[in-house]
Amino acid sequence: MRSLRNNFNTKTLRSLRFTKIFLVVLCVLSVLVLKLHAATDFETANLQYQKADYKAAIESYNKILKSGYEASEVYYNLGNCYYKTNNISESILNYERALKLSPKDEDIQFNLKLANLKVVDKIQSVDQIFFKRWMEGLSHFFTTDSAAFYTILFMWIALLVLALFVISWSTVFKKIFFYLGAMLLICSIAFFLISNYRYNSINTTTAGIVFNPSVYVKSAPADKSTDLFILHEGTKVQILDVIGNWKKIRLMNNNEGWVRAESLEVI
Repeated sequence: MRSLRNNFNTKTLRSLRFTKIFLVVLCVLSVLVLKLHAATDFETANLQYQKADYKAAIESYNKILKSGYEASEVYYNLGNCYYKTNNISESILNYERALKLSPKDEDIQFNLKLANLKVVDKIQSVDQIFFKRWMEGLSHFFTTDSAAFYTILFMWIALLVLALFVISWSTVFKKIFFYLGAMLLICSIAFFLISNYRYNSINTTTAGIVFNPSVYVKSAPADKSTDLFILHEGTKVQILDVIGNWKKIRLMNNNEGWVRAESLEVI
């Protein structure tokens, strides 16, 4: 009985391992096929764009996105197509999505500024506190993953320096290791804050673009509530809350109000 049980367990383990390997291979092949199709469609869309067939290019780029493949290049080129066809709200939306994936790309930043020049609403942002401005500036130089990598790297080096501090007999070296370890620890904390800020700005802070030609911002989530001000297509807003078919928004100047959900497209 014992030998049969052991034989059964061995076969079960082998079967599970084979199944895991098969699933991994299947996932890898699926990703490769998806990328191959996306690359082919991307080349087709680029040729259509070069021929100034923007409508066809828009369909091709959207086909890539609908297949589940996302890349800043696709959003950027799609934004260019919409800009060429004077669809400002769609162009801004796609430039913003591209910038979300590649925050340091200067071409995306430049084209987004050009598109925003055509937006009716010129909203001035209020001055941010020093710490938030500092975090906002640094977050553009690092992705979430790279900042997290440097967090762990500096932490491990700090621990190594701390070990050297403990085992060192020299007072001079102890001082050096102490200050060096403290600096490395501060660097690790700084990169952790940058990584956390970048993650929150991408995954928890929801922003949207106004898609209606014009929309009245209400004082409450109801049609009969007071009109506070009016916004036009292409204006970027921060989405604070959702109640039914209404979304609470905040502008760069900190003005707040409620708009119909269908008047916005989430970035």
